[in-house]
Amino acid sequence: MSEATEISPEQAALDIKALNLFSRQNAALGAETTAKLTKMKVLIYGLRGVGVETAKNLALQGAGAMTLIDSNLVEERDIGVNFFLTSSDVGKTRSSIVAPKLKELNPLCLVTTAKALDETTILNHSAVVITQILPLDQLLSLNALCRTNNISFFYTFTGGVSVDVFVDHGDKHIVNDFNGERPIQKLITDIVPLSDSETLIRYETPEGQQPVALSSGFYEVSEVEGVEPINSGIFAVTRDYKDPVKTVRVPYAFPASLKYKSGGLLTEKKVPTPYPMESLAHKLKNPGDTYGNPPTLVLTDLINFGSEVQQHVAFYAVATFFTELGRLPAPNSAEDAASTVEIAKRLIADGSIALESFDLDEKIVSRYAIHAGVELQPMAAFIGGVLAQEVVKCTGKFTPIPGFMHFSAPEALPNEAETPSAADTQPRGSRYDELAAVYGWPFVEKLGNLKYFMVGCGALGCEFMKNFALNGVCCGPKGKLVVTDADRIELSNLSRQFLFREHNVGQPKSRAAGTMAKVMNQNFNVEAMELFVGPKTEDVFNDTFWESLDGICNALDNMEARLYVDRQSVIYEKSLLESGTMGTGGNIDTVCPFKTRTFAEGGNAAEGGGVPMCTLRNFPHLTDHCIEWARDQFELLFVKLGKSLEAYLQDPVLFESKIKDKAGSEPGAAFFDIRSVTSFAKFAAHPSIGGAAQLAFDVFHFLFRDRILDLQAAFPADFRVIDEKTKEDKGPFWGEKKRYPTVAVFNPDDSAHTDFVLSATCLFSVMVGLIPPKKENDDSWLQEYRDKSWIVGIAAGLTPPPYLQAPVNSDGIDNAPAMDKEALDGIINGLCDDLRSAAADIKLTQPFEVADFEKDDDLNFHIAMITSAANLRCDNYSIKRTDFHSCKVIAGKIIAAIATTTAAVCGLVMLELFKLQLNKDTDSFMNRAIGLSGYMYTSFTAEAPNKMVTTTETIAPSPDEPLPADAYDERGVVKEDYKEKVVRRAYPENHTIWDKLTVSGSLTLKEFSDWFLTEHGLKMRSWDFIYGHKTSTDLESKAKQVQGVSAPVYPPKPVLDYSLLPSLDLTLQQATMALMKSSAKPTQQYLALWREFKAAGAVPPQPAITEDVITENSTLKQILQRMVVLADEAEAQGLVETKAISSLTGRKFVVIPGGETPLCVHAETNEDIEHMCAIKIVL
Repeated sequence: MSEATEISPEQAALDIKALNLFSRQNAALGAETTAKLTKMKVLIYGLRGVGVETAKNLALQGAGAMTLIDSNLVEERDIGVNFFLTSSDVGKTRSSIVAPKLKELNPLCLVTTAKALDETTILNHSAVVITQILPLDQLLSLNALCRTNNISFFYTFTGGVSVDVFVDHGDKHIVNDFNGERPIQKLITDIVPLSDSETLIRYETPEGQQPVALSSGFYEVSEVEGVEPINSGIFAVTRDYKDPVKTVRVPYAFPASLKYKSGGLLTEKKVPTPYPMESLAHKLKNPGDTYGNPPTLVLTDLINFGSEVQQHVAFYAVATFFTELGRLPAPNSAEDAASTVEIAKRLIADGSIALESFDLDEKIVSRYAIHAGVELQPMAAFIGGVLAQEVVKCTGKFTPIPGFMHFSAPEALPNEAETPSAADTQPRGSRYDELAAVYGWPFVEKLGNLKYFMVGCGALGCEFMKNFALNGVCCGPKGKLVVTDADRIELSNLSRQFLFREHNVGQPKSRAAGTMAKVMNQNFNVEAMELFVGPKTEDVFNDTFWESLDGICNALDNMEARLYVDRQSVIYEKSLLESGTMGTGGNIDTVCPFKTRTFAEGGNAAEGGGVPMCTLRNFPHLTDHCIEWARDQFELLFVKLGKSLEAYLQDPVLFESKIKDKAGSEPGAAFFDIRSVTSFAKFAAHPSIGGAAQLAFDVFHFLFRDRILDLQAAFPADFRVIDEKTKEDKGPFWGEKKRYPTVAVFNPDDSAHTDFVLSATCLFSVMVGLIPPKKENDDSWLQEYRDKSWIVGIAAGLTPPPYLQAPVNSDGIDNAPAMDKEALDGIINGLCDDLRSAAADIKLTQPFEVADFEKDDDLNFHIAMITSAANLRCDNYSIKRTDFHSCKVIAGKIIAAIATTTAAVCGLVMLELFKLQLNKDTDSFMNRAIGLSGYMYTSFTAEAPNKMVTTTETIAPSPDEPLPADAYDERGVVKEDYKEKVVRRAYPENHTIWDKLTVSGSLTLKEFSDWFLTEHGLKMRSWDFIYGHKTSTDLESKAKQVQGVSAPVYPPKPVLDYSLLPSLDLTLQQATMALMKSSAKPTQQYLALWREFKAAGAVPPQPAITEDVITENSTLKQILQRMVVLADEAEAQGLVETKAISSLTGRKFVVIPGGETPLCVHAETNEDIEHMCAIKIVL
């Protein structure tokens, strides 16, 4: 390491801690942007709701320094929007209270206060954020000062359910990355000249990536063979509408003497681009166009066309009102609202706003003015997230708001007929004064007495608990919030889960968050639990629990749990607030019983696929493929390898049998498995650091030498694909998606080589107890082994294992050479002999210490091992290497998460909670999608539940089916009379997922069948009860599919009465005749039983009928109990992963979902019921 880059051990430890702290943020913003944030100096003026939310988010995201200005004294109403304030702070200056508490969020952030917003103070900062209203002339002056000195300027105003943001980075702003997405990559398949100055490039999408078409942007060309001069060129790609699909044009003069041969990558390059911005004075007069290209005014309302410009006029009018009168319009003052409307008309008339042929919507202006003097906490949380993210864009990352953004949620206001009375909106000197000013005191009381269930308490959960506490939700005498989260706090949580501090690391999330939230509101009634929510905890979260709730709020980060809670909301008919974030993107979905679709119905539950196994195994062509492969090898080496040796020692015969079976289908994997176990056995028999290094060295050669040699032997570089039937030459085997590999030769000067051997040596040593496992926060663990010279010295004495050729697995490979089974069996037998010899001296007294993969500890060798393995794999296939951080994000499947998106999403969710309490209709609920990397704030009205209706499908005969001549009309089309009409019935007609048919659990199976017929006109044909689910994975595509596991219930298997059997002395013919004349039915089953007993020579005693046997006399409750037993047994045997039904103890009812109800037909038409309503069985 050069002197310029040397750092002290203390600084190194601090850097590692910072990387872990911001690992999720780095996945969204990039480490470079996070580093720029640490050097940023931000001035924030105004510390009510928006100001403190913005400051909080910037502190969490690592801002280097913040100066706070707000000399106003704390009032009681401030406590309802500023989470750092309490009643004991009333009468003190806001900044003096906020500054020390903000410092706790990020000790690395320098937090100071200033008394005045003067020029000297401003010039010491890189960004100025104004969150408190000022006279227009002062705002314009401040903006001009900032523009002159290249200081980013931000202004925001919030009133009621409306917010406005202005952003100005100056006329010299540069955007380095407009969207923050990972660079798109395409595989080049051909390059041809179009003209003297233009070239056409054909491309294909790599495995595992979305097939996005290219049309613009900058792309680097690399790894092309045949037209080498084009490599390393960065081109602005274009596309003509006449061009073939999957092609782009580049400005390149194709050399006439060259011809494209093979290979090549197109990689998107993020090129710095000028993004000049306009002043506040200009944008006030010229707000912009929401539909421009690009937009110059942010589009926020897809329902009410032009509302953004109407709100701009209202914003300007209120700002003018304040400038002229020194105050904001009084809350709920019709007189002040009317005055604001007149000001708006004046601004349009005198040209202060340049709008041609503009019709002012006085209702919008009046509604804006009515609550302009009210700061609602949900809007403060939302815009605090938006504004903080806009400050992040000072770094050149992402696309800034192009001047103004005007956002409003008028649908969240009380309906006109339900507007609270003047008396109900008067201030009471309470923290809820502003909330009551919009919604009234009865509404505030209603929020306080809500009983809610919050599932999850991570980033979303922390924000929700803060919002609940500030708005008084669950803070009344009858209110209660039950929050559950089984996780404990980790260091990486602190950069986005703001209720946690460093001293909370290791504590339960739900309990730590509950304690902090109660500081914000001592009346907050929180019950914290540490349980997962799912089938296994239905004894706790039972019918009584769910029925007691007013609603559910999800704060989850995994799809399985979300879908489970979604199903529970349907069963118990409870509203569900659903939301999620991914980096700078977020979504909000409101589920309201009988009014909206469920989360599953809404289509947001889709998950992407993976990379085909064949690609990972033999033909990677992207760095990501190598990282995913390396992650699999980590599991194979440091988890499964130890378990494999344990399995061998317990039952050598069984182990060898499995290896031989595997060799038949996956010979390469079988060779690797048994050779690795043999090497591990030699090491385990006589443990030493040198032995661990030799094992690591063996594995190095097995993975990066032997497997490549196997591929080269099976498919030489000139191998060609021949059609087996036509013998046609289909071209070379190796191409853009199959790169010809090269063998790795250990090089002590290559850090990837030495890092692999070092990491594997240490991890193998831990497995056998030579080295103690790393303890959490022990940054000195194995410090003496981390010097490269140490492992280089050991490696010099290591011996490469001999190469043993293995056949290549032919799955997914055309023209793979056939395996010589006899030779293969001989080799496997020899390898089994080697393993017996190696394992003979092992005396295993305790299980091996397998690795528990931990992505957030950079010193445990886990990510280091995967990074080095991935880079060695990249070298095998001439793919660009990765780095430690990128590998950590991909291998650790780190979900990009940042505080700003979380805050914005949770603020908007609170508005949806308000709507639920206002009993709004379907069109008032909003499904929102936000994208803070740009300025996407789209909202769609929620959709009503899907209604199931009867349909008729006409099916034409197959072309192969012979038809008479008159079956065709004069055009040769099959006539309607010859087409099959299939009726797909729904019952009841127009039912939704929320509807249920209710039946008593005391009914017998026969009575249940009769109930269908008499009450509903349906005949029950069959019923296979689904008692559990399991997931199957396609080995090639990695696609997962959930399948139901069921047991037959109807028709019940008949119970045969032994007393009705004919005498065993009769002949078969006589017995048959006797049964046909008797009441013994079904005849064939009785006859089969008679033959069985005749062969045995006697009729055994009649077995007793138990509850295990389902008969027509079994009650529905008994049947359910039997299904519980089957589900428990299946789970114990590993046949199901999740149970569809758990214990009936304490249960009041069971709901059979629509897709799992009995199969029925219409009694009169005999048509199948394809869409049956859910059935609620009351116990």
